[in-house]
Amino acid sequence: MKSEWKTGLKARTSADNFLKKSLSSNYFTYQQIFEMLVPLIMDQFFVSIIGLLTTAMISSSSQESVSAVSLVSPIYAMTYAIFSSISAAGTVIIAQYKGNGNMNMVKKAAGQIVMFTVVSAIFFSIVLSFFAGSLIDAMFADADICVKNKATEYLIGCAISCIFLSLYMGCVAVFRGIGQTKICLKLSMIINLIHLFASFIFINILQLDIIGTSLSLNLARVIGGGVALYCLLGEKSGLGIRLKDIMRINGSILTSVIQTSIPFAMEQLCFNGGAILVSMFIVKLGTKSVAANAVANSTVAVFYAMGLAVSNLAVPVVGQCIGAGDRRMAKNYGKKMIWLGEFSILLSLAVMVPFLKLILGLYQAPADTIGDIYKLLVIITLPMVLFWSTSNVLPNVLRAAGDVKFTSYVSLGVMWIVRVGLSYLVSIKSGAGIVGVWICLGMEWLIRSIIFLLRFHSEKWLKTLF
Repeated sequence: MKSEWKTGLKARTSADNFLKKSLSSNYFTYQQIFEMLVPLIMDQFFVSIIGLLTTAMISSSSQESVSAVSLVSPIYAMTYAIFSSISAAGTVIIAQYKGNGNMNMVKKAAGQIVMFTVVSAIFFSIVLSFFAGSLIDAMFADADICVKNKATEYLIGCAISCIFLSLYMGCVAVFRGIGQTKICLKLSMIINLIHLFASFIFINILQLDIIGTSLSLNLARVIGGGVALYCLLGEKSGLGIRLKDIMRINGSILTSVIQTSIPFAMEQLCFNGGAILVSMFIVKLGTKSVAANAVANSTVAVFYAMGLAVSNLAVPVVGQCIGAGDRRMAKNYGKKMIWLGEFSILLSLAVMVPFLKLILGLYQAPADTIGDIYKLLVIITLPMVLFWSTSNVLPNVLRAAGDVKFTSYVSLGVMWIVRVGLSYLVSIKSGAGIVGVWICLGMEWLIRSIIFLLRFHSEKWLKTLF
């Protein structure tokens, strides 16, 4: 018994020493790294699994409803990209102010980030609601009329919910920038659990179909946005932010937020514009391919949920090193984030793949789509293992230092050339179908990885400070 205790103690000591050597520094202990990372992981898995369950509920209504949601996703993402980019830029700015110890600037920046995020969301949500029907008709003329009608209803619902979601995301950007990821997890649990239970009531019990999906989305985001603002303004946040800090315009800080967010916003807008084009030619492949693509996308999102958590962690960690003026440590932590992202993907696949049949069963997909779904997942697994981290975590490492223009230009160029242009040639012109789209997705990750690794090792990204 004593021998086993000594063996266990020795193993724990070895693990402790390894983690200290690998992750600890003058800025963070490995315990602090994991205190930030674990809530982010739980948040991402939570969001992905809730998304999977709600998609499964929509699937229980009809395959047309799944297709409608799939078509709306890239259009809605165009608007979402605007305030998402402001939120991402806000996290970078907050992290750098936190790194140099200027908490007064953290407070001022937080107010501007929340204000600008909400104002942007209101404007674009009004525009999107007004033109919802026209957009669906123009972009997806080949879709079934039933699918187009449901897509229009869902798009209007999503547009309205953006206003409340933007408030939530502005607040979360501040909390992530200062490393308070536990609050982010709690807020995420609130908004997603409400969405899940409301979806069950509106879709499964009241049988409201796509309208029920919109209602549950809005209910969850109204409550989530309100609670997030309450937490930000409360004394427990430790920031001392007041409502007047959000309502008052600070020209210099707002300019920094806008300048940092514009490249990322343009990237996301053009990125989602490309995604819309991909969706448009997937529609030509038929409702079966649209549904298979939607289910495969939702499933893959669960697989890389932990990797997204590491990607989000890279911003406050590297950003605070940059704010402190320590470029060497910024690069060192950049490497650690890449390897941590790689490990997270491997671990996620090892845990989730054995339950793949159960996961796909939740969608109640028609039997003739199951084979296609499995085929798509097999195609993307190897590229995910080899290239996902360097393609998705590494750009956030670069952005944390302010290298937003380079990452945006590369992401856009590769996306439009490979995922849009090459996908069209392979899937439509060459007749490879939906399989061709997913092969090109893996190729996109490969090319992005090569370019971002070259940039990282050149250290030019360390010379792009604000």
